[in-house]
Amino acid sequence: MRPWEVALRKFLKSWEESEVVEAAILTGSYALGLQTPRSDMDVYIILSDDADWRERGNVLIDGVLIEYFANPVRAVRRYFEEELVHNSRATARIILTGKVLFDKTGIIEALQAEVEEYMRKPFPKPEPVKVELAKYVLWDAIDSLKDAEERGDPSYPYLYHLALKRALESYARFLRVEAPPASKVHRLFSDEAFRRAYLFPDFPDDDFVALFLRAMEDVKTENVEALVNHVLERMGGFSIDGWKFRTPVKV
Repeated sequence: MRPWEVALRKFLKSWEESEVVEAAILTGSYALGLQTPRSDMDVYIILSDDADWRERGNVLIDGVLIEYFANPVRAVRRYFEEELVHNSRATARIILTGKVLFDKTGIIEALQAEVEEYMRKPFPKPEPVKVELAKYVLWDAIDSLKDAEERGDPSYPYLYHLALKRALESYARFLRVEAPPASKVHRLFSDEAFRRAYLFPDFPDDDFVALFLRAMEDVKTENVEALVNHVLERMGGFSIDGWKFRTPVKV
């Protein structure tokens, strides 16, 4: 037995003995065999609906860092709904890609059947008002970046990567797809096997992916500007001259 498996067994003992615990899943990189020396071990614990609490924590066992999440079944189902509204399938992905450690009641199989449906549900269509505002924010991000570059401002790298982040998130919402998490975005865009392991579909715009990767790998203003211009064009175009944003006053 490998050291991390010994640590996991020690961690699970008290949880498995608890009457309020129904199941546990090993998730993330350890479940997929993709862990690195810096990876922590992610464990998702499912509590019965008798529990009136949830818990998130970290514990170090034999040098192995374990991060755990414990939630009642009803909370897990609520996360499916809440995350869908925000263009995320994080909890659904945990249930589908995780490795079952124990299941006393069969709840994981039941949740997996539900999750299959959630993975097929479309994300909400963005409101036109929010799309228009997002386009201005992207234009402003590039303008601020150019200003910082011209002044030799040390904030330039920060503004550069903020512009990258905003371009990805805004365009993903516009396309009604899930934006990859920051720690995995490069591999999810460049490594098909990694993408399949985490159940991320191909991003629907190959040109965007190529521009995004170039901007990540070669930090130049013109690279992130090309990315943002591509996004603005796909989102309907944008001109700062004459741009205005009028909304109702609700007070």
